[in-house]
Formats: sequence, structure tokens, C-alpha cells
Amino acid sequence: MAMKTSIQRTLFCALLLSTAAHAGLWEDGYADYQRKDYASAVAKWQIVADTGDRDAQSLLGLMHFAGQGTPQSYPNAIIWLRKAASQGEPKAQFKLGSMYANGQGFTRDYQKAAMWFLIAESSGHPETAKPLKKATAEISENDLMVARRWAKTCIKREFQNCE
Repeated sequence: MAMKTSIQRTLFCALLLSTAAHAGLWEDGYADYQRKDYASAVAKWQIVADTGDRDAQSLLGLMHFAGQGTPQSYPNAIIWLRKAASQGEPKAQFKLGSMYANGQGFTRDYQKAAMWFLIAESSGHPETAKPLKKATAEISENDLMVARRWAKTCIKREFQNCE
């Protein structure tokens, strides 16, 4: 029993140290970003994102999208945004909708855009109304029904296998 308690304490301490280290990298990356040292911000956030942090993954996706601190790359943006979106991160979900609506990294697809805007809305993103209205104006009522069904299924699956 003492051995089990000792192992639990060790794991707990390791978790605290790991969390503190990631928080430090997160904050340092934010400071770098504020100074417009985007390459340093990307390097630090990459470490945090690799641990599965959805916010860091979303920011990396946005950095790849814009080409800040890293070469502009829609494919890399999509990889990171999908990772974050699959954890319920609203900004990543919204950005995927925008990319579908604008044909950035994807063939323009208003139905998938509507799906992602609906998912982002359900996750609490505050700016979905206008782009959702625009996307739904471009598709049939039947396609909108399908997009709503896809969004509902995605949400039920806790954002897994949404595409």
C-alpha cells in the first residue's frame, strides 16, 4: 500500500511539473507573439501543442494559416485546426468553416462550412451568425438539413470523426 501511495505521489508531482512547464512555455510564447517574434512563439507553442493542448493546437493552425513564424501552409493549418476542433475548440471549428466557405485549403464547400459553423456555434463561438447565414444562403434546404445532421452527429460523437 505504501508503494502504491508513493507511486501516486510521484505521478502527481510529475503532472504538476509538466503542467507548470507547459504553462511557462505557453506564457513565453504569448510574450513572443506580443513582441511579433512569431517564430519563437510557434516553437514554444509547438511543444505545448504536441502534448495535446487544444488552445496551442488552434493557435498553431492559425499561425500556419497566416504564415506567421512559419511558412504559410493550408495543409498544416488544417492538420492543427482539426486536432483542436476534435477537442471542441470553438475558434478552430470556426476557422475550418471559414476555410471551407472561402476555398482555402479545401474546395469551396458551403455545406461543410455550414456544418462547421453550426458546430462552432454549439461550442460557444460568438461570431457564427453572419458566416452561417451566408453559407446557408448558398445551399439548398436539403443540403442544409444534411449539414445540420452532420453537425448534430459530430457533436454527439464529442467532435470525433466529423469529416
